[in-house]
Amino acid sequence: MSRLSMTAGIILVLIVGFCVQLLFTFAGTEDTPNKAVVKFSKAYFQLDRSMAERICHERLTFGDVDVVDQYLYRVAGEAKKRGFGINFMKNKLYHIETKTLNKNDNEAQIRITGKRRISINPAYVIVAKLFNLSETYEVDAIVDVVREDGKWKVCGDIFSLPAI
Repeated sequence: MSRLSMTAGIILVLIVGFCVQLLFTFAGTEDTPNKAVVKFSKAYFQLDRSMAERICHERLTFGDVDVVDQYLYRVAGEAKKRGFGINFMKNKLYHIETKTLNKNDNEAQIRITGKRRISINPAYVIVAKLFNLSETYEVDAIVDVVREDGKWKVCGDIFSLPAI
């Protein structure tokens, strides 16, 4: 009888754990201004085209020019001048902290702080830190965020994206 109650207890713990995990999963999918700024910032420093998903419509293009494409083209040109490929210009953003300065239903102002380091590939960050191969740069910016199409998107002057 004790074997049956022990098995039932284990099954009960597993079921409760599964339900709690589902609860945390759904709670973590809520779109917030802070998550939008972090997602954009990580993509921006990794030179990932997906940053365009988090830029507001008015800021995404300038005339017929895609701002993200123009930025990536400029960074690739800068890398080429130095004799490198674009991968040498990628940075890893870490120790990220965000603070909401102002927020209403459709607009927010978020301060993001963190550190960035050159990240040619995932292992490079670790090796560079261990052997002090590259510098760490502070990131401290205030980003305006707006709600468009049900998602929070960054707007205004965003790091060094070409200005409108």
